[in-house]
Amino acid sequence: MPTKALQRFEDRVSTYDSDLELADLLVNRFLNLPNSASTVCLALGGAAAKYPKINQRVNTRKARNIYGLHLKVTLYSSFIKDLYEDFSEYLANILKRAALSGVNAGQFQGDAKVDFQAKDILQAGSWDNAIALISEKVFRTLEDEKSTKKLITKISTRLGLALDQATLDAALPYLDARHLLVHRDGRVDAVYTGSYPAIPTQDGKLKLDFDFVRNARSNVRSLAAHIDARLCAANLLRPQDLVGAQQA
Repeated sequence: MPTKALQRFEDRVSTYDSDLELADLLVNRFLNLPNSASTVCLALGGAAAKYPKINQRVNTRKARNIYGLHLKVTLYSSFIKDLYEDFSEYLANILKRAALSGVNAGQFQGDAKVDFQAKDILQAGSWDNAIALISEKVFRTLEDEKSTKKLITKISTRLGLALDQATLDAALPYLDARHLLVHRDGRVDAVYTGSYPAIPTQDGKLKLDFDFVRNARSNVRSLAAHIDARLCAANLLRPQDLVGAQQA
């Protein structure tokens, strides 16, 4: 039985599936429009005053490539960033749920150093809220290491999940791609290409295409489902945190 955290992650990622498929279909049709002497805007039946940017180029295949392929890359980049954020939220959620289930306190904290003021604990208002506050602080400490692999590995260690290395390795190139897109406009460096030589690049950048995002969502989904299965197998969740269970 999957967790509600996994269901939320799956639901959020699934909302992008139709967007990506529709964008791929529409842009491909746009690219294959016949050339004409009018502008791209007018060829699409648009008003020049409303769409001045795409009214600047004559409707040729080259012009359509400039507009259409840039749109695709923009959407794919946004998807990879959102995929990472949604997966990160999933990790924070399951860490909190495991803490609430009564995981070993020493193992859970590990080497994370977190500080609280008395008012933080008092303002929490309940034991569950205090546990959630501690869990969030631990997660932020792990996240500050700026390494997705270390983040996942340390969460696995804290919860005793013993994750399958191959499943983790398959997802990491796509999770780490987010950093390149946010901070380097998709430009790869020696560390990334050395770690993930099988990931296609083009002109020194990640090759963001339909295959890349399809592989990204497939492998990150598989990792989330694997983590979820390990959590359930280790009985690290309360019944109310599972899909189909009633709220406590």
